[in-house]
Amino acid sequence: MTDQFISAGEHKWLQQSGLVMLLPHGYMGQGAEHSSCRIERFLQLSDDDEDDIPDFADGFGRRQAQRANWQVMNLSTPANYFDALRRQQHRDFRKPMVVASPKNLFRLRQCVSPLSDMELDTRFQRLIGERDPEIAAHPDKVERLVFCSGKIYYELVAERERLGLKNVAIITLEQLAPFPFDRVKQVMERYSHVDIGDGVHPGQLVWCQEEPKNMGPWAYVRPRFVTTAREGFDQDLVMRYIGRRAAASPATGYPKLHNAEQEAILREAVWVHRDPRSGGQLLSTATLILAGLSDLRAAREAQLPVA
Repeated sequence: MTDQFISAGEHKWLQQSGLVMLLPHGYMGQGAEHSSCRIERFLQLSDDDEDDIPDFADGFGRRQAQRANWQVMNLSTPANYFDALRRQQHRDFRKPMVVASPKNLFRLRQCVSPLSDMELDTRFQRLIGERDPEIAAHPDKVERLVFCSGKIYYELVAERERLGLKNVAIITLEQLAPFPFDRVKQVMERYSHVDIGDGVHPGQLVWCQEEPKNMGPWAYVRPRFVTTAREGFDQDLVMRYIGRRAAASPATGYPKLHNAEQEAILREAVWVHRDPRSGGQLLSTATLILAGLSDLRAAREAQLPVA
């Protein structure tokens, strides 16, 4: 149904659809079937080309949406969800919309929006920049730029506050597809002091996700960040990935293992130090935790009966 009619309906039969699909998605330590709406598969069906030279001029987002076959969202605020639905209803063309919907955001007290963010003059934001006024006001002091999407934003902010860091900016991609090239370029321009790497080794530009590396948005967003840097700044970008290792299952289903993985991801995303014993190489304590998780999995699997 999704492949044949929703993602390709306009291309095949010139039939537009405004269908909205709300799909449960969010890692909370439960079973694998509770964790993922397989957002990577919807992104794979998106027809925007990673190598198309983006037009960074005003109005790019609307033209881009008109050409795309659909939209894939992972929203982080009630106001942006409201504005996405309002835009879906009122604009003069129709596109299907896939929304990854984390269940725990319904009751998370930090995930709130004032009514002023849903008034007539508000608009859907394809990307939401740094929300801490102090960090946003001093972009020259930011040393690490973390991009993410969905509920993990709130966990990253909580970890940043726990560590008392003011040199890390956290940006959310609310609309994953079509990719907001123009908004990403604006963020990279604002935080121009952040090291983006030398074309071979990664710098301090991070994509953080809670899905395994072979799932989630990583495979989709990575080449598009590279295109943004190449076409927008004439620079080679090596994006730093922080998240779970590639896996066969979307999630472990074991709360203790899930929590260990999640803590390691959050720590490594927002806090990195230089180890003087390794010539100043960038390391983090979470790296050791992530390395040990594979041993923990192996020990757990060794106790399972072999068919």
